[in-house]
Amino acid sequence: MNPDSLSVIGQFFDRIDIFLLIMVRVVAFFMFVPVVSGLNIPMTIRLTLSICVSAVLFLSGAVASVAYNDTTAGYVILIVTEFMAGAFMGYMIFVIFNLIYHAGQLIDYEIGLSMMNVLDPLTQIQVPIVGNIYFLAVSALLVATGGLNGFIGAFYQSYEVLPLGMAHIVGNASFAMYAVTVLTEFMVLAVKIAMPVVGAVLVINVVLGIMVKTVPQINVFVVGMPLKLIVGIFLLFAVLSPQLRTIYEYVYDAAYDALINTIWGMAP
Repeated sequence: MNPDSLSVIGQFFDRIDIFLLIMVRVVAFFMFVPVVSGLNIPMTIRLTLSICVSAVLFLSGAVASVAYNDTTAGYVILIVTEFMAGAFMGYMIFVIFNLIYHAGQLIDYEIGLSMMNVLDPLTQIQVPIVGNIYFLAVSALLVATGGLNGFIGAFYQSYEVLPLGMAHIVGNASFAMYAVTVLTEFMVLAVKIAMPVVGAVLVINVVLGIMVKTVPQINVFVVGMPLKLIVGIFLLFAVLSPQLRTIYEYVYDAAYDALINTIWGMAP
């Protein structure tokens, strides 16, 4: 074997502890990132992707060294810290993208589809019909527009702000407060997305209420349920569908900002 190759292999094994720590953060991050975390993606592919990204980070010199207590307990603590850091970064993206489901649930409830759910092939859980349709569309746009590359790029930069073992998580009150704020904004964003349909159905409910008072003979349930369903589906195709790219950009920007703020929030 070429002596240079032996030298490279020797250097790799000398720093294998750093490579494994990088891989722990990468694996934890990919556990929550949309599309990549889907259960329909074979574990082999997800593991291969994690190894490739970890190798690029390792070979690029993004992580030069790490200081820790040179014992088994010290290394385990470092592994837990890196796993939590990567998981929090990925989870913030996961939370923002799942507001699509919440918006779909609000729409389903208003137009009468809340009694039926479908199985999401990505997460293997029951999700609202409208929410699942739009989440799959947004996930497709995330792949087609290179949004995953943007998330991975921001993750790569996280090693400049959060060197290995330097993530401040336990006892970080400001970061905990930010996480609560993100959950609050999650609800607001979902309502904004669902508002065209929810607002229109609210107007229909008011009109039906007036009709019941003026013409008591009308069966409001027989008239109202089909009317709200027809209007809701029409608005989904006439209003929300043409705005799908705008909705995706809105959600992606919010998720990217959340990722950046999470990285800086855990900075030492």
